[in-house]
Amino acid sequence: METKQIAEYRSPSSSLRGVILAGGVFIATSCLAQSKAYEDFVPAGSLHLGQVTAAAKTEQIMKMKPLYEAVKTTGIDDADIVDGTVVAVRIYCCGGLTKESSSEVRNSLFLYVPKGMGVDIGDTVEFRVGHVAEGGKSAVMNTVTRIVQKSGKDDGACWWDPKNDKLWLRVLYCEWMPKEGWTKQEGISPAWFKAAASEGTAK
Repeated sequence: METKQIAEYRSPSSSLRGVILAGGVFIATSCLAQSKAYEDFVPAGSLHLGQVTAAAKTEQIMKMKPLYEAVKTTGIDDADIVDGTVVAVRIYCCGGLTKESSSEVRNSLFLYVPKGMGVDIGDTVEFRVGHVAEGGKSAVMNTVTRIVQKSGKDDGACWWDPKNDKLWLRVLYCEWMPKEGWTKQEGISPAWFKAAASEGTAK
């Protein structure tokens, strides 16, 4: 993708600040975009990958009403909301005209981490894409389903693709994806994802 195209790229919620990463600290702002917790660039119910960049503290989750409400869609009790129950992930890498305007920061997402998952900063995780409440369906937050690669495994089975550090809009790819039914979405929101079984492409 050319530099001009990257500079002009805007996500559907780019006018709303969803997360600030300051020195590795997770800060949820008062203008949290719902799409950060419930949606993604691929269909609801699909599986997608993200790399964990920050984790929320218990008090941040409890005090930030939109984030708290998103977490509650999972059915979790308040007593089980602890540090790390919500993480921020980047789905794009790396760089931009500025860090704040880069695709990796502006398009970061919030994920619910089920109890006992043991997710750490830098881990590459698989998550199921949630959705807002609509058509009689209750909202469901984006939720981590498994850890596919632990932090520091730069020579592992997953990497930022293409393998070119000069590119600003790279996506996570794992060598097992084609075999497991994952497909590549092209366009201005590229992504590898596995569609939900109801869509007829997942096993």
